[in-house]
Amino acid sequence: MLTQRISLDRARFKAIAPESDLHSALEAEEDWLPAQLPGCVHLDLLRNGRIPDPFFGLNEAAVQWIGETDWLYECVFVLRTEQLRAPYLDLCFEGLDTFAEVYLNGVHLLSSQNMFVPQRVSIKAQAREGENRLAIRFESALRRGKALEARYGARAVWNGDPSRVYVRKAQYHYGWDWGPTLLTAGIWRPAYVEAYTARLAELHIQPTLSEDLAHADLKTTVQVEGAAESVRLALYDPSDALIESVQVALSHSAAQHTFALDAPRLWYPRGYGQQARYRVAVELIGAAGVLDRRKMRIGIRDLRLVQAPLEDEAGTSFYFEVNRIPIFCGGANWIPADCFTPRLTAERYREWLQLAAAANMRMLRVWGGGIYEDDAFYELCDELGLLVWQDFMFACGMYPAHDEFLENVRAEAIAQVKRLRHYACLALWCGNNEDYQIVESLNAYDPSFDGDFRQTAFPAREIYERLLPRICAELDPTRPYWPGSPYGGASVLDQTVGDRHTWDIWHGAMADYQDYPRYSGRFVSEFGMQALPNLPTIEAFCPPEDRTLESAALRYHNKATDGELRLNHYLERNVGRAEALPEYIYLTQFVQAEAAAAAYEGWRLGWRGERRRAIGGALIWQLNDCYPAISWSLVDYYLRPKPAYYRVKRALAPLALILSAEGQSVTCWASNHTLEPIEATLTLACWSLDGELLDQTRQVVQIGANQVTRLLAREAPSAAPCIWGARLQQAERVIARAARFPEPPHSADYSAAQVQLTPLGEGCYQVRADRPVRGVWLAAEDPEARWDDNMLDLLPDDPQVVRLVSAGHGQRVALWHLGSRSGGGA
Repeated sequence: MLTQRISLDRARFKAIAPESDLHSALEAEEDWLPAQLPGCVHLDLLRNGRIPDPFFGLNEAAVQWIGETDWLYECVFVLRTEQLRAPYLDLCFEGLDTFAEVYLNGVHLLSSQNMFVPQRVSIKAQAREGENRLAIRFESALRRGKALEARYGARAVWNGDPSRVYVRKAQYHYGWDWGPTLLTAGIWRPAYVEAYTARLAELHIQPTLSEDLAHADLKTTVQVEGAAESVRLALYDPSDALIESVQVALSHSAAQHTFALDAPRLWYPRGYGQQARYRVAVELIGAAGVLDRRKMRIGIRDLRLVQAPLEDEAGTSFYFEVNRIPIFCGGANWIPADCFTPRLTAERYREWLQLAAAANMRMLRVWGGGIYEDDAFYELCDELGLLVWQDFMFACGMYPAHDEFLENVRAEAIAQVKRLRHYACLALWCGNNEDYQIVESLNAYDPSFDGDFRQTAFPAREIYERLLPRICAELDPTRPYWPGSPYGGASVLDQTVGDRHTWDIWHGAMADYQDYPRYSGRFVSEFGMQALPNLPTIEAFCPPEDRTLESAALRYHNKATDGELRLNHYLERNVGRAEALPEYIYLTQFVQAEAAAAAYEGWRLGWRGERRRAIGGALIWQLNDCYPAISWSLVDYYLRPKPAYYRVKRALAPLALILSAEGQSVTCWASNHTLEPIEATLTLACWSLDGELLDQTRQVVQIGANQVTRLLAREAPSAAPCIWGARLQQAERVIARAARFPEPPHSADYSAAQVQLTPLGEGCYQVRADRPVRGVWLAAEDPEARWDDNMLDLLPDDPQVVRLVSAGHGQRVALWHLGSRSGGGA
């Protein structure tokens, strides 16, 4: 028989006391509520009107009891005679969150204690024709974690309850400095019953490329469970034309075949070539015909992590090379896009990842305190050409390494590496997030020690330096592994080796964001600045009477320690205090946008060509939110871009102009991440604050491929504050522009600027100013509207045209700029 799958999508649930008898609880008809699968208890309670929206106001505090409670789920499914007669009948869970005891028809089937480990168990002996009753008892993860902590000892963490390090559950559920404490439970990924004669238990395709990239081998391995005779393997090219079909006999429940390709079409990160993917279709053949089917898309590429001595600086490089092309990996960190991930759809993932792609990002880092993402995420990254830095799920804690914990982690790592290794987008496996950093902060890390890690104050080195790299080397040998982020050198703060988290700005001494270039690393895998979300998002979580600067709900939705204090510090140093909430929103967003631009522009100058690629990438913290909040995100929970999103988009453009200043001198650079040299005309002009042209020069410039090129240096005509503007043109078309204003921003007054917004039709607007002005922000009346560009710096001779790309035309548009006290209309 062909494999049959019975999806489990309806259930009922209720709270259950820890001491309650399961049979009695199942038989008692009171308190049951309908549930949806996959899901989680918070969503089920919300759907049934039993709790307020945890995202609104101060409601988070009112739902903490949920994480302290045990929950019972029951699902009834029907099996037919033909399914019962199948040689194999399995119950499958792709994810149980987290401590779960599973029963079928009163018989205990399995125990699960890791939300990242899928479960499969035979129910051949327990299943019956007609109705079958599946019961799952979820124990409070907080209570179980506390018990483990009492047994093994308290361990240091940043963020969340310290007992979390003993629990293999998404760590952000315990609360983080950008998200609430919402300890979920439930069947969080698909659950189903499979009836089969034989099944394709595992499909692994390992592409290898010749040194000259002219030939590829696709080693295809199939593991089978059950009685079958052969497998039929078919390879299709990226246009879906059949290349080869072959039938291979099974031997010891396995089959192997290598597809050979001459002149293969390769997969490239976006901007460097096509995202070509081949398709492999597999059919499992038995005496009676096809028993099971599976297909997989494969991108063929060669990827290397280059750590080599630098020509003119200390230390070694840290950058990725794909198909022999060095790639500057500008991008962002990715956290789970919801506190309740079961409600994330493939559509939602697509919206998020298209935003990343549209912002010229080339890499996302799946952060280690969240989840191993849904396959839809990686499938879309393959499609869009977004590289993925993949953390294992450990974050900001001193994790244990006793035998039971190691075995739990081993099962998790094996399951996830096998699931994700075929994605071309996956660039690197990383052991953890900031675990080396927290241990170093406690003086508990000796990088020279290589003995029994489990007898030290940092036992989890056994995980990051032995267990995980061994599993990756065995199951995914062509992909680099990195022990942690940050990691490298004698200290995680080393700027010459490995990757670095640059939190000298915002955290620590709260250094000026203008100094981001000083706080570089060979690869900056975290940095960021907070800002408020747009007003419609605040209105979604703040009651009307609480939408003020003194709002309790607003403060409650900033989870960062001293978040308000730090926001105000950067406002005072750069733009001054706000008088009302709309102005406060704009000013925090202005500072975030300027900080992001200062970082990316400064660090792109480190991409200087062969043997001089001192900075290999920068990933901002963070792209997204898990709920509506004041955070470091570029785009808020409702997919509404903040101004920084647009500044990052320009800063990561394939061709960008950068103006650096030292004293009265300004230097113009071109950062070209394309593979072609560029000839263009550069105009560099100097303006007074009131719009007088003080100096201007034009010249034809040559820009090198895939590197930064110094174009021109110029002295200011006087000691008075001035604004520099640069434009790069080809045949009168502007292909890049930049402006350099006096710093800090409040050192100049832009309030007299007259900014004119002229509708051009079809959603296009011309924006011009009579004098230099910073931070022009256009806000359409539709809160879901998006622009192709925004948060503009304007000079008198350079009007810019922007376009609404996702809203109806003819809308009223409010306009803000630095120095304005309210948004004017147009």
